[in-house]
Amino acid sequence: MTRRRTDDDGSATIHAATIVFLMTMLGVVSLQVAALARVQHTVTAAADLAALAAADAAASGGDGCSAAREVARRNHATMTACRLDEAAATLEVSGTTAEMWGRTWTITRTARAAPSDYRPAHT
Repeated sequence: MTRRRTDDDGSATIHAATIVFLMTMLGVVSLQVAALARVQHTVTAAADLAALAAADAAASGGDGCSAAREVARRNHATMTACRLDEAAATLEVSGTTAEMWGRTWTITRTARAAPSDYRPAHT
């Protein structure tokens, strides 16, 4: 007995290839979103740590902004702004992703820290 060829022959292959392609793209996008979230967490942690270092250095009579810049650098971020009000430090820290979707993404976070015994001068 001979098998008759129909117009549907090979359609399962096309559907399977489409599903494999879509699943691969979903995996790639998921990995890139996870990488972006990782950079966001890294920059947030760097900003928090740098602000604490700046406040500590300023309270000890040191250069708070220099201390913050070094802490941010060691945490793979860049300090873009630093303001000290007595021993209270307000910082802006940024980090950049690797190239994704044809561009890089810059994440910027602001952090503020002060010693536990800090009291603003105006109160």
